[in-house]
Amino acid sequence: MQLVVFKNNKSDKDFKKWIKHTTGFAPKNITLYKQAFSHSSVISKKDATSSPSNERLEFLGDAIIGAIIAEHLFNIYPFKDEGFLTQLRSKIVNGQHLKELALKFGFNTFLKASLSHNEKTKSSAYGDAFEAFIGAVYVDIGYEKTKKFVLTKIIQTHVDISELAETNEDYKSQLQIYCQKNKYILEYKLLSEDRQGANKIYIIQTIINDKPYVTFENYSKRVAEQKAAQLTLQELQKEVG
Repeated sequence: MQLVVFKNNKSDKDFKKWIKHTTGFAPKNITLYKQAFSHSSVISKKDATSSPSNERLEFLGDAIIGAIIAEHLFNIYPFKDEGFLTQLRSKIVNGQHLKELALKFGFNTFLKASLSHNEKTKSSAYGDAFEAFIGAVYVDIGYEKTKKFVLTKIIQTHVDISELAETNEDYKSQLQIYCQKNKYILEYKLLSEDRQGANKIYIIQTIINDKPYVTFENYSKRVAEQKAAQLTLQELQKEVG
């Protein structure tokens, strides 16, 4: 298996310059940002304590960006209900969207990971690094400056919220509504959860009234469920003509 290894060959000076250009703020603790770009695939167990991967920062960054986006949507959509706000936030912070943003910002230049070509293209490494970077920014310069960075450098520049609000890509919700309307019993069955390299692959099957419909696999359980729901809706539409 051919491995694609990303190594941060940039100097600290270049790295700090890139961080300031990206966030609008000079970094205080460069070590945090280096950790944000350290994927678990390049961290050995014996080095995990002294040189941790970006997983903890990813956990924190996920919560921080979620809170910032939630507050922003709450303010700009004062009359929309919780369901609308939740779905719109999910569209903004879903893994694929974060991956696209990470590549726009040039995260692939700094990410340290040891992944096969297939794993590189399908894994959540870029999206995870994006969340970890947000976590690093928060720890380094605080919530208010992180909020300013997210809203001005990410949302206002790279996210068309109005367009996202008009598109309905929550196929699970659509399928759920369809089944409720027709009094069908819907189930998402996890057929398998296997580890492949540094990632897990999930195989999801939709079952309606005990009848198997569509099976779909992906490195993201959420994506697998959404795609299975989308394909199931297409099958149901064929059935009714």
